[in-house]
Amino acid sequence: MSDLKNKVAIVTGARRGIGKAIALKLAKQGAKVVVTDISKEDCQKVVEEIESLGSEGLALKLDVTNEEEIKQTVKTVKEKFGRIDILANNAGIFIQQELDKMETSAIDKELTINLRGAILCTKYVLPEMKSQNYGKIVNTASVAGFVGFEMASVYCATKGAIIAMTKELALELGKYKINVNAVAPGVIATDMTKDMLAQEEVKSGLMANIPYGRIGKPEDIANTVAFLCSEEGEYITGHTIPVDGGWLTR
Repeated sequence: MSDLKNKVAIVTGARRGIGKAIALKLAKQGAKVVVTDISKEDCQKVVEEIESLGSEGLALKLDVTNEEEIKQTVKTVKEKFGRIDILANNAGIFIQQELDKMETSAIDKELTINLRGAILCTKYVLPEMKSQNYGKIVNTASVAGFVGFEMASVYCATKGAIIAMTKELALELGKYKINVNAVAPGVIATDMTKDMLAQEEVKSGLMANIPYGRIGKPEDIANTVAFLCSEEGEYITGHTIPVDGGWLTR
């Protein structure tokens, strides 16, 4: 799948973990990748890796809770590259806490980053994609959008909403030849899950739910995103693909 040459991709939450893996994979497939996250310095390190692959990258500081920064990001990308072909809405946080013990500020933060951020990033790239009559949007959902995940009610709510939004936008945007899909990671080894997986008892409990017998890697998600952005995935829209080692078979 080396058919993304000259395509321009924006990846949010791309300084590490799944987002970084997505950025690198799209770059390997030939895309020009805009690496965005809350730290421009960290994004620049990812861009250096992209450039070492022979691809072109751009690092931009983007806090997806800040609507003005989203607008400016889209403006900058359009000015530099002339188009926006791919949006990977990956920015997100995971708070594992009983709901009645969560501060309202934490609830608002998780809702704002995980859901509102994806909605607004999509909102502001759509005029460009519509004008091109072409676009690929891939949202990062979670298996927690399908089934309950202990002490993560708000996280589950945001990911369930992402899945619903993915379906509706595919319906709304099909006439513009804009594909909208999502990936639903299972348990993936990232900084976000590092503390959880460091607890052997917790890790063993999680492994018991994974028929394939291993914790996922960021690259597992990135490979699926790249397929959904490729021409091979052209007739897939409105779907959320679990990448979970079989978690949802339970």
